[in-house]
Parts: sequence; C-alpha cells; structure tokens
Amino acid sequence: MKTTWKRAVIWCGTVFLMLAAAIAFYFILLNGSAIIKGVNSLFQTLIPIWLGLGLAYVVDPLINYGERKLREHNIKPRLARILMVAVVLVGIAILLFLIISRMVPRLVETINSLLSDVPGIQRTINSYLDKINEWNPTVYGVVIDMIDTAVSWINTNTLTAINSITQSFLGLVYGIVDIFVSLIVLVYAQMSKDRFIGQGKKLLYAICHHRTAATWVLDVVRQANRNFTGFITGKIIDSIIVGIICFICLSILDMPYVLLISVVIGVTNIIPVFGPFIGAIPCAVLLLFVKPFDCLVFVFFILILQQIDGNIIGPKILGNSTGLSSFWVIFSILVFSHIWGLFGMIVGVPIFATLYYVIKRLVEEELARQNLPTDSMDYVTLEKIDENNTLIYQTDTAAKKKADARPLFTSIKVLGQLISRKYREYLDRKKNQP
Repeated sequence: MKTTWKRAVIWCGTVFLMLAAAIAFYFILLNGSAIIKGVNSLFQTLIPIWLGLGLAYVVDPLINYGERKLREHNIKPRLARILMVAVVLVGIAILLFLIISRMVPRLVETINSLLSDVPGIQRTINSYLDKINEWNPTVYGVVIDMIDTAVSWINTNTLTAINSITQSFLGLVYGIVDIFVSLIVLVYAQMSKDRFIGQGKKLLYAICHHRTAATWVLDVVRQANRNFTGFITGKIIDSIIVGIICFICLSILDMPYVLLISVVIGVTNIIPVFGPFIGAIPCAVLLLFVKPFDCLVFVFFILILQQIDGNIIGPKILGNSTGLSSFWVIFSILVFSHIWGLFGMIVGVPIFATLYYVIKRLVEEELARQNLPTDSMDYVTLEKIDENNTLIYQTDTAAKKKADARPLFTSIKVLGQLISRKYREYLDRKKNQP
C-alpha cells in the first residue's frame, strides 16, 4: 500500500511540475519583451554592485601581494587585509583627485581650444572643397550634397542632441554616486571574500555528488581566475604605460591636444589588437583638420607605438596569460564584440581562453583514456590510427604519391627544369665559342 501511495504522489508531482513548466513557458513567450525589459532594469539598478565587484577583483592581486608582505612582519591576517584595503582606497582617492584637479581642467582647456579652432577647421574644409571643385566638379557636387544632408540632419535632431546632453549630465551625476557606492561594495567584498569563496565551494560540493566532477569544476574556475586576473590587470598596466609614452613623445613632437590624444590612446589600448587603431582614428581626423602634417607624423608614431607595445611591452607584462594564438585572440574579440559591444571586446579574450581550456582539457582527457598522445604536433603528419591505436604517419612514399596526384604542378616543375637545363647549355656553348 505504501509503495502504491508513493508512486501516486510521485506521479501527481511530476504532472504538476510539467503543467507548471508549460504555463511558465507560455507566460514567458507571451510577455517576453516585458521580462527582458525588467531584467535589463534590474541589471541597470545593480550597476554599482557589478562595478564594485569588478574593482574588488581588479585590485585583488595587489591586496594579496600586500597581505603576504605584511604577514612576513608578523601582522595578523585580518589587520593586514584592513591595512591593504585602506591603502587601495587612499590610492583610488588620490587618483580621482588627480583626475579631477589636474586632468579635467586640462581636458576642458583642450576642448575649449578645439572649439576655438573650429573657424580654422572650417576654412581648411572650404579649401579642400575648392580643390575638389577644381579637380572634378561632379565629385564636388556629391560632397556638397552629403554636407547639406548632414547639416539638415543636425538641424532636425538638435533638440534630441540637447536632450542627450542633459541625460549625459544626469548620467555623470549618477555615475559619481555609483562610484562611491561601488567603493563601499569593494570594501565589503574584500573583507568577506574568504567567506564568499568558502560558501561557493560548499554549494558546489553540496550540489555535485561526484567529487571528481566538483574538483574538475574548481580547476576550471581557478584557470578562469588566472586568465582574467593576468589578462585584465596586465592590460590596465600596459595601457597606462602606453598612455604615458604617448604623452611624452607627442609633447616632444610639439603636437596639439597632447593630453586629450594620450588619454584616448591609453583608454582604448585596453581593447586588444584593435584598441590603438580605434583610438587613433578620431585623433588622426582631428589633427588632419588642424595640422595635416602632424596627422601624418601621428599615424606613423601610432604604428611604431603599436609595434613596440605588441612585441615588447605587452609580452613582458602579459606573457602568455591566456594561452591563445593570435588567430583565436582576433576571433574572440570579433565574436564577443558582436554580442556585448565594447565590453565584449575587453573581456572576450579571457572568456574564450577559459572555454578553450575546457575544450582542450576534455579532448586531452579523452585521448589519454584511449592511450593516445595529447600533443597537437603529434598529429600534424598523421595518416591514420588503426584499430590497435597505432599511429601511422605519412611517409616519403605517401608524399610522393601526393605529389604525383597533382599533374599540373608536376608538369610545370618538369618544364621549368627543362628550360633551366637548356639555358645553361646555351650559356656553356656561348662561353666556349672563340
């Protein structure tokens, strides 16, 4: 009797859950846009939390390093963490003070100087248009039509632009508030990170009953942490160095808007591969209308700086933190930029590096289980693997058969050898003539 009642309860519960899942699925389909809007609103509300957690994660290596040094002097772990968090907060406060008191006024001065140069830029544009008109009046007419369309669009959307500026100002005020809230979140996250780590592991082992699988997940998480910490922290340091080098070199070259251009180049350098060029394009266009020759010098300078950063500075700081080849780096940037935009271009490389690590580990574990080699180079010249798991590689005979299978290539090669031999015989006869 008990077994019958138990089966009935299980059957009723299963039917109930299936109906509830069907109703929930229908509700999601019916109100999908409202649900997405609500999720986005919740995400926007939690921006200070995400920002604080991100800051806590970025400064975590610095805090850990400081804690180790303080513990060497017999300072208690709790006190060491408090001191390092205080040092980080003071450092952030000093950085914000320098930005507000030093960089912002100079940036405002640079922007005002740029606005005062607008008449000169307009005269330069008119000079270019006159040259285009002398060269080809048809092209001149097309350019004028494009300019008229752009001016008409600006006049039509002036009110929208004013509203956007107002919203940007309000966003700046909210952003300042979010920064202070995120600093509070940073403090709480750093002071409670050991508890969070312990709770995460406890939850993992409570859900995952297979100890091997839980340990495997922990290894993947540790690898992801190494990827993100090494890459993002390294890119921030690399971008600061690039921005400083750009400021010093452009100051020596006596270019205009040095601080503005250096800030743009330094910030966009956080984006791998494409960052320097993304920042260089608007700066080059700006210099083109102010000083065309400086624009050309700036383009050459950015190319040289990008090569120095990519081959000297970047490898020294980042090393092989992700384990990805250049092809997969570009692939990950393109894919994640399409998904998450600018944020995806920054975090796409460590995310893809973690996925690459998971797939690589699964493949290598399966190959090891089959007693096959795990090194990719062992499969470059592989012909096949027989039923006894014996690796059969391509031999010289196989390579010859492969060459013979290309008659056109073989014929061209034989014809070239024949022409070369005849030409040498001709030179010998001519040399032997009296």
